[in-house]
Amino acid sequence: MENLVYLVAVPTGKLLHCSRKIQKFLWDKYNLHIDQQPEIHLTMDAVYYENSLELEKLTNALQEILKDIPSFEVMANGFSYIPCPYNCITIHIVKTKELKSIYEHIHEGLIRKGFRVRAFHSHEIIFHISLAGIYGRPWTEEESQNAWQDVKDFQFQCHSRINELQLWYPDVHSDKKVIAKFQLFESKDQ
Repeated sequence: MENLVYLVAVPTGKLLHCSRKIQKFLWDKYNLHIDQQPEIHLTMDAVYYENSLELEKLTNALQEILKDIPSFEVMANGFSYIPCPYNCITIHIVKTKELKSIYEHIHEGLIRKGFRVRAFHSHEIIFHISLAGIYGRPWTEEESQNAWQDVKDFQFQCHSRINELQLWYPDVHSDKKVIAKFQLFESKDQ
């Protein structure tokens, strides 16, 4: 049986603070609380694995692939709506040349090392931070569209420096979700 793990970036600073506030507003207004809110994160890639040995090999491969990645900026620019069946409100992350290049380096590096990743080419992937719709109580399409109306015109632009990537199990509520952390190096150009 195959399992899936996620390589994520956890924003810091203003982007993290504002994302949490908007997420809390949506979860409170639409009573989405059946459990805790998920941690704010940007999924960089998703990788399939079959067993703990393959997961260990994946962690080692990521260590090698990520050693060449410097810390980087992500920029939020407004909101997006992913329609049915997800009905998800997200923060749109700008696909800069740098972010696209980092994604390609990771994605193609994993493929070269024999891992099966989600089939998103760098031209197809839409970077985002999910706020409501994936987790919590299921909500109706009408509720999600009302929530979209609540946020869509809000001018939201900020950035965050990503200094580390984390490998997560899919259960974003578990205190055991983090499999590994990968520190990115500081570039002299920053």
